[in-house]
Amino acid sequence: MVEGNEDSRDRIDPVTGIRTGEVSDAESGQLEPGENPAALVLNRIASTLNTNQNILILIGLGFSLLFLPTIGSELAPNSSLFSEIIPTMIQSWVTLAVLIVLVISLRRFGGLLYKAIEPIIVPGKGRKREKEPLSASEVASDWYKSFRSRWLAAPNNISMAVSSAWRGRERGLAIFAGVFLSSLVITTVLAYAVGLNQAFFAFSLEGDEFDAKVDFQSDPEGSWAGRTNDSAAWESLCDELVEMEEFADCGLVFGRQGLRLSGFFDEGFAAPQPLNVEAVDSQDGEWSNVSWEFPEASENGPPINSDRIIRFYGDGVWDGELGDRHAKSVIFGQWPSTPEDAAANRTVVLPSKIASQAGVVVNDTIDSLTFSYVTATYIGEDVAQGALECQTEFDLSFESEFPLLFCKDNITVTDLTISAIYEEGDFGNPTLLFHPLMVSDSVLSSAQKTTLMQSDHGYLGMAVDRTEIPTASTRAATGWLSALKSSLESVRVSVDVIDPSTGEPTGETERVSLPREFTVMEGTSAVAVSIEYNDIISGTITFLNIFLGIIQVFDYILVIPIVALSFVVLVYGLVLSLEQRRREVAIHRVIGGTEATLSRMMVLEIYAIGTVAWLLGFALASSAVEVVLRAVGFLRFTDAGDIDVDPVLSFGSTFVVTLLTVGLSYYYGKNRTNDFLSLEIDEGVRRVRKEKEPNYLLHWVLFAVGTLAYVESWIQNRGGFWIWDGGRGGGIIEPFIPNAIIQLLGPFFLWIGGALVLSRLGAAGPQILNKMVGWSPAISDIRRGLSGSGSSQSVSRLSLIMLLTLSIVTLAAVQGHTGTMVDERTTDAQNGADLRVQFDTGYTEQEAMALVMSSITSVGDSDIEKVNTMTSVGSILATNKDGGGNYPVWVLFDGHEDTLLWDEQALQGDDPSEIAGILRQGGYLAGDGARNQLERPSTGSALTLQYSYFTEGAFGLPERVGPSESVVNYAGRLDWVPGISAAEVDNSLVIGEKTYNELVVNLTSEVYKSTSWMFDLCDQSTKGCADALELLSADLRSIDGVISAQDWSSAHEGNERNGGLIFGTPGLLSMMFVVAALASVSSAFVFLSLVLSQRKRELAILQAIGASPNQVVRLVLFEIMSILLVSMVLGVSLGLAVAESFNGFFGVFGFIFQLFLGQSAPIDRDLVWPWAELVLVNGMVLAAVVLSLLVTTRRALGADLATVLKGE
Repeated sequence: MVEGNEDSRDRIDPVTGIRTGEVSDAESGQLEPGENPAALVLNRIASTLNTNQNILILIGLGFSLLFLPTIGSELAPNSSLFSEIIPTMIQSWVTLAVLIVLVISLRRFGGLLYKAIEPIIVPGKGRKREKEPLSASEVASDWYKSFRSRWLAAPNNISMAVSSAWRGRERGLAIFAGVFLSSLVITTVLAYAVGLNQAFFAFSLEGDEFDAKVDFQSDPEGSWAGRTNDSAAWESLCDELVEMEEFADCGLVFGRQGLRLSGFFDEGFAAPQPLNVEAVDSQDGEWSNVSWEFPEASENGPPINSDRIIRFYGDGVWDGELGDRHAKSVIFGQWPSTPEDAAANRTVVLPSKIASQAGVVVNDTIDSLTFSYVTATYIGEDVAQGALECQTEFDLSFESEFPLLFCKDNITVTDLTISAIYEEGDFGNPTLLFHPLMVSDSVLSSAQKTTLMQSDHGYLGMAVDRTEIPTASTRAATGWLSALKSSLESVRVSVDVIDPSTGEPTGETERVSLPREFTVMEGTSAVAVSIEYNDIISGTITFLNIFLGIIQVFDYILVIPIVALSFVVLVYGLVLSLEQRRREVAIHRVIGGTEATLSRMMVLEIYAIGTVAWLLGFALASSAVEVVLRAVGFLRFTDAGDIDVDPVLSFGSTFVVTLLTVGLSYYYGKNRTNDFLSLEIDEGVRRVRKEKEPNYLLHWVLFAVGTLAYVESWIQNRGGFWIWDGGRGGGIIEPFIPNAIIQLLGPFFLWIGGALVLSRLGAAGPQILNKMVGWSPAISDIRRGLSGSGSSQSVSRLSLIMLLTLSIVTLAAVQGHTGTMVDERTTDAQNGADLRVQFDTGYTEQEAMALVMSSITSVGDSDIEKVNTMTSVGSILATNKDGGGNYPVWVLFDGHEDTLLWDEQALQGDDPSEIAGILRQGGYLAGDGARNQLERPSTGSALTLQYSYFTEGAFGLPERVGPSESVVNYAGRLDWVPGISAAEVDNSLVIGEKTYNELVVNLTSEVYKSTSWMFDLCDQSTKGCADALELLSADLRSIDGVISAQDWSSAHEGNERNGGLIFGTPGLLSMMFVVAALASVSSAFVFLSLVLSQRKRELAILQAIGASPNQVVRLVLFEIMSILLVSMVLGVSLGLAVAESFNGFFGVFGFIFQLFLGQSAPIDRDLVWPWAELVLVNGMVLAAVVLSLLVTTRRALGADLATVLKGE
């Protein structure tokens, strides 16, 4: 035994000076005669367990940290940093530490256990030993000795690790940079996904006044159990519902019939109908101009109803949360503040388009309003029977998969007053349909309310307390809403189990769901009702969740390069840092240092540096995510108040970040350290090691596939080249699936393969420089040194890092500026001009200019002093005289090119001035759909247009006037007109003022009037003009007669906000640009310093053989600068190629985004080359390299030659 042998002594570690608790090498693997092998094994197991006594401490600390969120919330209740982020970070770090200790302990325990049973499972293994009784005192003695020595060594190990890290600050900085960058990038990406969910959830709720529709569970055609036709009793249920913390408001609504769904968008969703406006009679306005058809409803949702709807609101809708939500969209008048005001005024609130068509304003009256309601619905095979049974009028619908017949009747209400006019916003969730007329239900008699209740038109509109909904993800929100729906509709109860054979109870019970009953009213009037809770928020989330998935896929693919770069910097930083320590490890081993001590010291140093870097990177990323989501353009961000997100990562996500950064650095550092320790001592001192040859064939294959993707994208983006037609799927690779795969993966192959292949060329920069300018006297005395430079692996790594970082900088800058340009072009197409004003009635040019000029004078902003030019886009309906058929015709008046913001894409690349000249001469343009109807006419082909209109003749009968004629010549295709959507232009013709005069003015002799005029006022791209436009449009909206005034600046901010806040692409590209730029600068400085530090001995040898300090400096300068310059050129070139390859990818998703947002014209993504940013970043890299060269080289030249040559 150890203590029984006088020659066996505790080993003293020469590095730390502490007893190791191990026997000397001569005795450690030997068994004395009569010694018990089991005792030795158990002794070693105990020693191993004592090595990791901190397991219990760490586990206890981990459990105690579970209470940190509660403590943090008490200390800082409004700060997620203290209440959630920091406790989660600490828990993740402790969990990783415990995991590492457990893995090490299990491995050691498994090894010792194997040694114990090895003689049993491997016959003949080891020497035959005599059995000896196990001595507990000896085991305990060894356990105590091991415990004492290892814990006494711990402070020294930590102290040495800290001092070693401080002495080797340069190598530590490489580890720090790698871990920090990885932590920053990965945390930002994961937290961005959380913030995106929150922002998207908030976006999906905008424009929905009601969050839920509460109906009766039972159909009105049944037994009426759980229903009532008393609207007052039904409305009284709101009192009980609002008492629940989940709801903020509730009110009775007469509108769409009850929804009882078995699936999303099934026949139970399409069949229930709203109330539709049939006619309005009034002495105010021109209601005969109003069309009650509303086809936009079917275009923006399921085919439910394509007529204008009306709702009657009870008392609960006019005030409270529901009243506030409705009031946000009012542009004229005021939303009634109380139900009493709404009842006293017999209030009606009109959509702006209806008010504009009728020419009515606030406080005008409506004598009578007739609306229709559905008395019975027949579906499928019952339609024929319904046509016979319906005693009133009926409507047939074949828009859905099954025919529907609606039996309808009318109700008329009288003496209404227009209290407000609201602006029709975007089309949101289709459950309640869109943009209704809203009337106080006080105008309905009791009998009329009962009739509507009997026809299932009465429901409760709910406002959920949106602050109660979890916003960490749409899944969490959906789960919360599903639980709310379940709690309102049903209850879980225990019932007896009935034996099916006897009909008698079996004595057992089971849990079942039964409809929940609410009791409304009291006494003899009490009624028990069961409700169907139709959650509009969940419907909105379901409707948009697929698109959110598409966005996240797009964004995750987008950040793959920067995530990959972060790992490359992390691994290369570890490699360069540990390479510095190979000689140190070998020398420590020469003087007797144990492998265990050296391994612990080095790994502890890596773990400590990695932890600090991870903490800083995680904290910075957590605070930066909100900035990323606030991006509204490339490197442009909104104010903090414009978006409210709190992207806090869960414990699982935080642990993943910790594992991929600190854990990876620990694992790689430990393996690399073990590699060093496995080297022979002379190999470590002489730096001799066999390096694995890279797979150059794989590099070239990746580069070739990436180049193919670049060529494919280039051909398709330019509409073809040589023998290839271009277009989607019309390049070199025509089959759709292979083409899609190459377009998706090709950019990444080009980036990775290109960097690997071109980095060899970058590392050969000195040889390239020598061949190009070797004749120059400036390098004539260092040519021999240059010819052998650039061959080391470290130099190749430096070149690779430069290629990767600068290519990402270029990619992010190009695509970021391109996205900003697309936003500007999209705004040009949408708004049409600097200012677009919608009037309630037709205005002449002089009247519109006078009104705008009065507003300009009122605002008094020096950036806008007058109207430079103005125009309007007219519209008529014309007939093709020869081929028949009617065509919508848009009219571009002379001088429109000075006002409208034309895009070359709209005119197929033609100059707006040339097109304007053609239109003045009687030419016409056609949308793509109209061209197909005209059988694709050739340029210059003639078309005869006819125009006529109807007026009131004798006895009030319509009388046709005309037709007039004009011969026009085809001048080309048009995709859109500024301010007019592409869909509206697609099937239309476009003519000039000359043709319009021939068709209309000569026939009517009326001065042209329009409800929409567009104005050119200033240079909208300047900040002063943008601010002035916003002030002017706000002032115009306050003037009577102006329905809306949209300025270019506000429209541009809206487009940027939609693309930035919700989809995050500008923020991600900005993040990629900044991180890659910092990585390129820091990597150039840190890695170059390490590379030059490795060459101290080489520089000393040059001085020893007679090289002057000036020659050494010039040699290093020319060598590194040549590598850098070649790598810069190659990196920027690679980035431009990758940006081109990515363009098809961006174009597809950008097209989807534009369609989803309802933008007027899909804009082509023509790349923008931001040379200023690229020159700035490359200049910063150059400055960092020069600084590193001067510092490191001067330090090397100032060192003592003898010391350097003998070795550190």
